[in-house]
Amino acid sequence: MSAETQTTGESKEIGFSFRHGVDWSKYILYRPVYKESFFRRIYEYHAQKPQASWSTAHDVGAGHGIVASTLANKFDHVVVSDPNDGYGDIARQLLIKESGRPESKFVFLQEGAEKSSVTSGTVDLITACECMQWTNTVDAVDEFARQLKPGGTLVMTYYTRLLFMGNERAQAIWEEIVGVLSKKYNKGYLFERAFEISSSGFDSIALPPEQWETVKRVYINSSRGVASFRISDIVGEDRVRSSEDRVWVHGDPDWSDEQDVDWLKKYFATWASAPPESEIQELWDELERIMNGVKVRMETPMVMVFATRRA
Repeated sequence: MSAETQTTGESKEIGFSFRHGVDWSKYILYRPVYKESFFRRIYEYHAQKPQASWSTAHDVGAGHGIVASTLANKFDHVVVSDPNDGYGDIARQLLIKESGRPESKFVFLQEGAEKSSVTSGTVDLITACECMQWTNTVDAVDEFARQLKPGGTLVMTYYTRLLFMGNERAQAIWEEIVGVLSKKYNKGYLFERAFEISSSGFDSIALPPEQWETVKRVYINSSRGVASFRISDIVGEDRVRSSEDRVWVHGDPDWSDEQDVDWLKKYFATWASAPPESEIQELWDELERIMNGVKVRMETPMVMVFATRRA
């Protein structure tokens, strides 16, 4: 996004499948960046198939189009979909007006993951990044299978709250801060379902064998195992099949950083429905005393679930 777009109020839209505000300019500045290795993993998984095609990708839950922007460098056409009002306009600004790409390269849809107008069997690759926890995953996975060509690729990804490396006292306070959010918003089916999915590291998302083959789950910087993703005591049932491949990648520098408390506050504020800083001031003050003005190395746990549409 241009500086003008980032500093105006135009980027503040309704967030993620429910009615809470998300300021996309802050999201861009303070959330982890999808670096080259993220897309390399996606492309390498897709390219290994003899029938791999690079015609059409569909970025589901696309938000302002940050993943779609990179997919557009590889695929001839990109479908950009999100259920929320206004996101298509923001994505259009980024993907067409600011990049200079032709509008014919994209299709913008205001649709949820569970039901789409995309024609059956026409998509080569689907990405669903940071959105599956807000969906009915059974219906969404069925819908992805319908859209994909035989042999097509599904990629579902999720990153969770940071882990402090080598500073257990800071980690303990940080977990209290995150816990305030999960306890405050653990109300109603939408949030309960979101906690089940995200706290399981997507292991609760089933990929039925009659639809999917060569399923691969990659857990990055998950030093605590699947518990690295736990932000609530509500954890979904493990639905990973014994035939699925599980890969653990530790110490990935692309998902680590060194930051201070001021940055952490801004990062935390990008979370949907995060409580205001004043509500947890004592915890922030304690974290500041522990860190003592020094930046601390942190790692972001990330899971990437790859699956191939059965022929």
